[in-house]
Amino acid sequence: MPLTAKQVRLTLQKAIALANLRRAEVGEKLITIHSLAVQAGVAATTVTRLARTDEKAASALSLDLASKIVAVLDCGIEDLLEVVRVDMT
Repeated sequence: MPLTAKQVRLTLQKAIALANLRRAEVGEKLITIHSLAVQAGVAATTVTRLARTDEKAASALSLDLASKIVAVLDCGIEDLLEVVRVDMT
């Protein structure tokens, strides 16, 4: 039986997509990575790294930044992070 562990993964692109679905339903302007960065008060490159899923993706997210992002996106922390099982073999 393979060993598995749990890992937390950022899902910022998914959170932005869900926020934009809600915004579209009420006729609000869609949010981009750049506008998210501006509204959260951080550099666009920071948000871009958080949204990446490759080897250049951010490896950490501060609680302060997470709270700013969920406030701008009007979502919960569970929309920004997910727990996945990873194979340890």
